Amino acid sequence: MTNLWAFLLQTLTVSAAAVLLLAVKGLFADKLSPRWQYGVWCLLALRVLLPVSTGRDTLLPLPVWVEAVKTAAEGYLSSAYSAPYTPVSVAAPVPWLTAAPQSVTDWLFAVYTAGVVLSLLWYALSYVRLRRLLRFGLPLTEELEGQLEGVCQRYGLRACPALRLEGISSAFVCGVFRPVLVLPADREVDDKVLLHELLHLRHRDALQNVFWCLLRGLHWCNPFLQYVFDRIGNDMESLCDQRVLERLEGEDRRAYGQILLSMADETYARAPGTTSLSNGGKNIARRIAAIVRFKKYPRGMALVSVCIVAVLSGPVLVGTASGYTGTDTAPDTAAALALSMARTRLVGCSTVAGALDTYAKGLLLENGVYLAAASPLERQEELEAAMAESGGSYLLYPGEELAEAEPGRGYSVCGLTRTEGGYQADLLFAMAEDEDQTETAYILVPVTVRQEDRGWVVEEIGPRRTGVTESDLPAARYEASGESGSVTLTACVFCQVDNNISPTDNVSVSFTDGSSVFWSSSAAFDETLKPDAAFDAVEAWLTLTYTYPENGPSRTVGVLYGPSPITDESEEMLGDLLQAQEEGVSASGNSTGGWSLETQMLSRLDGTLCSSGVLTLEGADALPEGFCVQTCWDGKVRELLTLEEVEQ
Repeated sequence: MTNLWAFLLQTLTVSAAAVLLLAVKGLFADKLSPRWQYGVWCLLALRVLLPVSTGRDTLLPLPVWVEAVKTAAEGYLSSAYSAPYTPVSVAAPVPWLTAAPQSVTDWLFAVYTAGVVLSLLWYALSYVRLRRLLRFGLPLTEELEGQLEGVCQRYGLRACPALRLEGISSAFVCGVFRPVLVLPADREVDDKVLLHELLHLRHRDALQNVFWCLLRGLHWCNPFLQYVFDRIGNDMESLCDQRVLERLEGEDRRAYGQILLSMADETYARAPGTTSLSNGGKNIARRIAAIVRFKKYPRGMALVSVCIVAVLSGPVLVGTASGYTGTDTAPDTAAALALSMARTRLVGCSTVAGALDTYAKGLLLENGVYLAAASPLERQEELEAAMAESGGSYLLYPGEELAEAEPGRGYSVCGLTRTEGGYQADLLFAMAEDEDQTETAYILVPVTVRQEDRGWVVEEIGPRRTGVTESDLPAARYEASGESGSVTLTACVFCQVDNNISPTDNVSVSFTDGSSVFWSSSAAFDETLKPDAAFDAVEAWLTLTYTYPENGPSRTVGVLYGPSPITDESEEMLGDLLQAQEEGVSASGNSTGGWSLETQMLSRLDGTLCSSGVLTLEGADALPEGFCVQTCWDGKVRELLTLEEVEQ
């Protein structure tokens, strides 16, 4: 964490996870064993140690809220650690300073960082102070040594060095690597107390206490998490109580509860590297309640516990994907706009198709949120300011060139090609047609697509052009020549995202005479935001020109062309092509595999055969590796030509 906002997001996310765990623990308080009640806190420990993902929500959209507040606050400051339109990010769960503080938020983060250091230092000094006190400890009496040895033999436990210390009311284990059992010097110690501490020793609870103290120090200024860590310490003690009770019988269990009541002491309750029978007087009530309801939990509940932890792991550790809602994409107030723009800075477009689709829809629908989601971060301030000045509509005028575009006809991605830094393409928007217009005219917007930390973004790289026709569109060129002549093929490539909404108002009418009429509305254009979209298909408009020699065919000439290599499907079309040539008729057609055929009588040609076809590849975003052409003369196969791409 390098700024105040990263810490705020981290501590709020951990708090949200703790609320969920406390709620579930309360629901199953009397149904699941203390082992589960304490073990479930492992999820919280992982949540503290794992950096928060700003693209996912843990119960609440905390990343978006923090990002919006940060942008509003930092807009009036000149901070060294954060900027208004730089997204909040959490690289690590521990803080560090990257420069000298300059603003209020910088100083607050510096204070928090100093607090972490001081908290951990205080814990360390508390431990050192306690270890120094142990120098004044008294050796065990022979009676006490015999008692300790007897407890170890009776329950199969190992002892560690032990001593007596004046001024303490409860026993505890001090130390991780060289543990020492510390016993009160001025009061008798019950066997059950020794058993409790020896079980702490066996399960390395002093080491666990050090771990929880470290996490407590990271969130020293969050009072709710301080309460949660107190609960964790109490659950650890309750688990040790459970282990003690499992080894006791009858009246000994009731007597154990009375011992807890008599040893309520908070002197060393939070000292790292130690254990304490009381763990603070205010937590005794919960532990007594757990003892009252003690029972041998059935084995089947272990499976239930595992299932509960597995279910909780998702929302606590991973969260839910932070997607867009209708409110996010259509803000109607200034506050809603701020939240929408905050989400765009955190949730980018995960695919090239998603970025192009989002940007194109932003232009078509005059939606600034769409444009911001697919634009570089440096444009965020400009886009937000433009929407804020839109007179309350929070829309964004895309420019005069797009005034004639028809939103209902969608858009096309033409000529998508890979570059060194990403991709380039042309976005095409159909213009409104005039009555005397012979072919569709387009508005062309050249763009580049590159990747940022949050995802793919789109930038316009040249002037927009209006009145563009199909003949003006960029196309790949392939050529080949052989004994049967020369071939040139151009392929204009369009990548498609499935934005068709199937009609729902289909009507079928039957008449008394047995006739019927079926009517269906046309498909609509899907205007929803799809930052994770994939290309549904690539469509190529193929135009082939075949020039044959003068001493070539005498009656008919034909071509079969498509992606290489030749497929089984092309053999059927080849048969149709040869049949048409034998009959001396003109024919053309397309197959589902992208193959096209064309045959013409020589009387209709002047040395050149021209053909056009459409190649559609499902689930692709690029042309096939190559094309090939099968030439045919007078009903016979002449030559197979493999086309090679040429630079233009």
